Amino acid sequence: MKKIFLLLAIFAGFSFAEIGASLGFGPYHGMVGVEYSIINQHLSANIHLSGYDSDYDFMGGIGLTYRFQGLTGPYIFHSSEWITGELEGFTILNANSDNTYLEEKNVDINYWRLIFGCGYQHMFTKHFGAYFELGFQFFAGNGSYYTNFDIDDGSLNRDEIIFPFGFGIVVEL
Repeated sequence: MKKIFLLLAIFAGFSFAEIGASLGFGPYHGMVGVEYSIINQHLSANIHLSGYDSDYDFMGGIGLTYRFQGLTGPYIFHSSEWITGELEGFTILNANSDNTYLEEKNVDINYWRLIFGCGYQHMFTKHFGAYFELGFQFFAGNGSYYTNFDIDDGSLNRDEIIFPFGFGIVVEL
């Protein structure tokens, strides 16, 4: 009997499904993303690219959101992103002595960025809208958790807490 209810729930979810695309920047929507909404536009999942930097091979992930009032209104979200690549650089050692030298520094980057937050989306028409969102992020990598990722040198630290925010446009197909 449980399997029948599960199948009915899945088919009901697909019957109210919509596909959308987003452009802008944000912790859930990313720089560009594709979103799939089910259950009468209350539950959405997306795949997105978070940004671009030539030092990194991939910066993107998936997200899940619950919309309290459908596509127009407030929502809460979780986004999980993978950052990978190799950063090449140099470190100056013994800078204040006669034995100053450069050491080549290649850093393999393989981090997870986890974001929890809330946002508001307003659909101006049935197919066009805008969003604003704010989140709390932390990073998993090197066997621990961190609150900040320094994109310039590819390091994780706990020096500051950043609340990523974003805004952009949404097109529902």
